[in-house]
Amino acid sequence: MIRRSPYPDWSTTVIACEPCAWWIRVCMLMVVLCSPAISSADDPTASYFEGLRQRHLFGIAEGYCLNRLAQPRITDTEQARYTLELIRTLAAHAMATQDPEQAELWKRAEETIAEFCQEHSDWSDTSVFEAERARIAALKAEILYWQVQADPQNQSLRQTASTQLSQAVTTLTQAETRLSQLLKKSGAFKKFTVLQTATIRDTLLDFQLLIAQTAMKLADLHAANSPQRTAALELAEKWLEPLSRRATTLQLTWLSKLALIQCERISGDSAAAARGIQALLKEKPPSFLNEPLFVESMRILLQDGKAQRAASQIIQYREEHGTVSSELGFLEITALIQLRKVALEKQQDALATEIWQQVETRARFLKQAQPGYWSQRAWMLVDQQHQVDQYGSQLSQDLKQAQLLYAQGNIEQAIEAYTKTAQQATAEGKGDLAFELAFTSASLQLQAKQYKEAAEQFQSLSRKYSTAARAADAGLLAAWCLGQLYMQSRTKSRRLAYTAALEEVQKQFPDSKSDYEAGWMLARLEESRLQYSKALVLYSEVPDDHPRAADAHLGIARCYEQILQRLTSLGKPVKAWRQEAIEVLEKFLLRFPAESDPLILQSQADIALRLTQIYLNDSPPSYEKANRLLELIISSATRSIAELKRNNEHSETSVAETANVIQRWNEIANQARRLEIITLAGQGKPTAARSLVESLENAGTNELLSVLNGVSQINLDLSDETRYELGLLQLKSAEKLISRRDELTPQQRQQLDLCLAEAYLATNQQIRALEYYQELLKQAPRDSTFIKQVALLLEHCGTKACLREAAQKWRQLEAAEKPGSIPWLDARLHIIQTTFDSGNEAEARKLLGVTKLLYPDLGNQELKQQFQELQQRIQK
Repeated sequence: MIRRSPYPDWSTTVIACEPCAWWIRVCMLMVVLCSPAISSADDPTASYFEGLRQRHLFGIAEGYCLNRLAQPRITDTEQARYTLELIRTLAAHAMATQDPEQAELWKRAEETIAEFCQEHSDWSDTSVFEAERARIAALKAEILYWQVQADPQNQSLRQTASTQLSQAVTTLTQAETRLSQLLKKSGAFKKFTVLQTATIRDTLLDFQLLIAQTAMKLADLHAANSPQRTAALELAEKWLEPLSRRATTLQLTWLSKLALIQCERISGDSAAAARGIQALLKEKPPSFLNEPLFVESMRILLQDGKAQRAASQIIQYREEHGTVSSELGFLEITALIQLRKVALEKQQDALATEIWQQVETRARFLKQAQPGYWSQRAWMLVDQQHQVDQYGSQLSQDLKQAQLLYAQGNIEQAIEAYTKTAQQATAEGKGDLAFELAFTSASLQLQAKQYKEAAEQFQSLSRKYSTAARAADAGLLAAWCLGQLYMQSRTKSRRLAYTAALEEVQKQFPDSKSDYEAGWMLARLEESRLQYSKALVLYSEVPDDHPRAADAHLGIARCYEQILQRLTSLGKPVKAWRQEAIEVLEKFLLRFPAESDPLILQSQADIALRLTQIYLNDSPPSYEKANRLLELIISSATRSIAELKRNNEHSETSVAETANVIQRWNEIANQARRLEIITLAGQGKPTAARSLVESLENAGTNELLSVLNGVSQINLDLSDETRYELGLLQLKSAEKLISRRDELTPQQRQQLDLCLAEAYLATNQQIRALEYYQELLKQAPRDSTFIKQVALLLEHCGTKACLREAAQKWRQLEAAEKPGSIPWLDARLHIIQTTFDSGNEAEARKLLGVTKLLYPDLGNQELKQQFQELQQRIQK
């Protein structure tokens, strides 16, 4: 089967054979279809309910029982009988479904038994109901038996099934003993039981046959001629012999005769089984046994290696009856595959080809006309034969073993088995198979997070089999694994290995999807390293029709944003860069907001936000363009959130994924509303800005705080007047919340404190701002943003005590950065400055000298200028 890699953006094929929920379901259906309907000829109630259960009309059967049990004047006998049928219906229904419904039905059946026995503990009949627990255990074990028949090499599953079947035989035997004792007393004493004696007798016979059938299944799982198989068959025959001699008016009698024949076949005595069928046919069995007897005779022929006779007789049976059951269809395909094997051994290739065409035709017909357990078994035979034809018997067997190890969850052993089989395929000259097997082995290593080993194997495959269809995938996966190693430890050597692997893919597979995927991954790497100009070029190389195009466009927007901010902070010209960014990003938004793909639409909204900020930073600000884009962003967010909430129940996307998308849309909408307030204030429209803030107050506390936080401190080139006006708006709204601070959640209180801190800072109330930032820093002592803001405000305070405290904050920031980096040098500059201003001039001179000695370039021109100015102050 095809499995998707759990890792983002990668689809890897794992040649696996793990049982799926559907396969378990058809196994359960098999149990229901193969469970005989046993009822007394003179018990119409039993026949009625058994018929409903056989036709899967569980709702009708259950509803009828519950309706009768709800009647106010129900007799004790009726209550006991309908409760018994309800329990059996729930158990039968559980066999025909899967979890979680199956578990619920088992639970209801067990609870019904427990409640009845507790309420009527003084009734002698409770042993009948207790016995149903043993039946349920046997049914559960039978599910495992049919799973083993479909996956015979799964020794772990076989062992589990054998254990549960053996336990079921024991519990059924104990239940039969109690039922036998109850039946004797019921016959000896009048009104000893509430249930009729006939009901108890039928249940006892039912359990005797069930013990035999369970023992037969147990025998079938043991090795041929083993003592365990012999013992289990002897036990089955012990129960079947007396049952087979009962009245011929009972279905149970005929089913017991058939079961004795099946015991002969399972023991390996095909001749005795065949004689048994002939003898049974002379007794003129009832019509319901016609097909089961024919199926058994076909199994005997196949066991004897008489595939041609079996195939011929099945074809004749189809011609006479117009159709055959799915089980017979499976046996026909089994016979044809055996015939083809003989033809190949005799080198009759034309005949073998003709037979194989029949196999494929019959398998397709069976799958379309009678889907279910046997049709799936047939397709498994066909697939297995395909593997043998394609890979050879030994390779096919080794591959199946590797698949089985994977299905059992033995990942390490599966990796080793796939690797060994790949080496064997290489030795036999089967290069394509060797590649796929080694690819699967590497995929399992990736799944097990063995990134180093997986990277080596994927890289080896991409180089050795460079023309293979998935060689580029192997190269990319090798790079991805190296990227994971780099994420674990960001060393230079690991970064270079990751970069080299991506560049190798680009060189080896130019102009392919893999080439551009590798380029996108390189761009992400460079962006994470703050190399925005390099990342911008790499993102720009991703074609518009590539699956990564939307991600690349957003990456381009982020890079332009960072480059413009950097140039502005350095006091360098930005006009050309800004114009280029506007032209490029406007091109990306030609279809906004008409884009039909919801994820691309969200990405475009994110790009639109960044473009809006570029408009607002233009000289003069492009307020009209910004307003128009903000309106589109907010309307798109509102519409998308409504659609996601409306369609959530019918969407294939998980609830968690939908919640994340909605959360991101809310963030985008809040940022847009924040920019809308800023735009109005910047245009000199304070009244309109206040009206917008008031509308947010009515919308709710969460929305208000989400929008207001960051309004006055946004990274835009605003005039002092505009920033002051925004600070007043923030302050006015935030102060309204102070009176009901105790009603807010901890998160809301933190947002309120941040809003007040920003507002006081924007309105030049630095001392008040410092109070709130210090409180925020207590709640998040490692937050570098808060540490830096507190340090700056302490510097503004200017007292020697404030300056000494500021120096300590800057040392915290310095310790968190790489020595010699720009952030580190910036923190060092402030340390020297605050140390000097606090009166410790000698320490300041010493730090300045050491810094210039170790890092003579001093980061960049801007920092160099600031260090020179500080040196001049110190030297005066």
